[in-house]
Amino acid sequence: MEPTRRLLQRVQRCILLTLAATAWTVAPAHAQWVVTPYLGINLAGDAEFRRGGPGVSVAFFGDRLGFELDVERYNHFYKDKDVANLVANNCGVGPAGEPCTDLNTDALGFMGNVVVPIRITDAKNWRPYAAAGLGVIHSWVTDPSNTVADTNQNNVAFDFGGGVMYSLNNRVGLRGDVRYFQAFVDEAKRVGFYFNDYGFLRATFGVTFGFPR
Repeated sequence: MEPTRRLLQRVQRCILLTLAATAWTVAPAHAQWVVTPYLGINLAGDAEFRRGGPGVSVAFFGDRLGFELDVERYNHFYKDKDVANLVANNCGVGPAGEPCTDLNTDALGFMGNVVVPIRITDAKNWRPYAAAGLGVIHSWVTDPSNTVADTNQNNVAFDFGGGVMYSLNNRVGLRGDVRYFQAFVDEAKRVGFYFNDYGFLRATFGVTFGFPR
């Protein structure tokens, strides 16, 4: 766990430095709306490694600033070992050979972001960008045994990171993106089933459909 947290801290520092640097190098870019269906995968952190799910980003890239609504459906969100205490024997985390309850946790992320497009003069087909914002992660647990009292929760979260779009033509392109998410859980209220703050690194890849202004 400690090496993973050190890795995440290094990634956070690198992303923050990148965001700070891009703030000084932004140049006007062609304004447009973009819609990007994508597939996401969790790379590190408190979410289940190499799990993720489908999502969509709807964004407006202005001349110097833009905004984005990002929604993703996460499959098998929390790690099994982190929710094993919810039942006597969670499948995969408990005595071998004994009957178990297969818990599955999922989530929906809703994030609103500010986007900083970056124009590269000599590479017109490429559009890198930085992004940061706030939102809510709604998570829930599927409990066949009905032993979990509160099966869902909502947590405020922020994210930051960046990515790049590559234009295949005036309307269609490819997009890759890496972001760090941090969610905050109010442990005092004990609402839900997961009572620790959590963070994770996510990568996405999708096809972008552009609508120039």
